[in-house]
This record gives sequence, structure tokens and C-alpha cells, in this order.
Amino acid sequence: MVDLYEYRYTKLGVFGSLPTHKIFLNAKARNTAKFVFSDNTFIYGVVSDWFLKNSDFDTRKSTWTEENKAFLDTEKRLLTAYRALHPLFKTEANTN
Repeated sequence: MVDLYEYRYTKLGVFGSLPTHKIFLNAKARNTAKFVFSDNTFIYGVVSDWFLKNSDFDTRKSTWTEENKAFLDTEKRLLTAYRALHPLFKTEANTN
């Protein structure tokens, strides 16, 4: 069975945190999420109840292809730098 995810929020990266990622919530599992990065790779994670109650103010686009090219290019560069500094950080490739 395929899990369905719906866009909820873009979490902007700040110094020392995960790079900017788009959060998609699993429609069936309340706090389970897919974190999609600027190169469209992803990891699975869990989001808090606080996040679920306070993520309605997002103004970003729901997919990376809709984002401004300059913003996307910057985020890809920052993601590459983050990977270089954190060799254990591994993401999965999107197949769809």
C-alpha cells in the first residue's frame, strides 16, 4: 500500500541545523513526516504536536520546482556543504 503525504511547511535551515526542507505529513500516521531537501532527496522523521499546531503561517511553495531559481540554487549549495560537514547524513532518492 502506498502512503500518501501532504505538504505542510517549509522549514528554513539555520546555522547548524538541517538544511532547508519541505515537510510532508503522512495522511494516516499523525506525526510521521517526509522531509524533502532541495535536491529532492528525503528522509523520514517525526514532527511534534507543537509543529502541527504552529505550521499554518508558511509562505513557501509546496514543491522545489516551484521555488525561485536563486533560492533553489542557494539551498542546493548549502545542502552540499552540510553533507560535506556531516558524512553520516544520508538521504534517499525520490523515485516519483
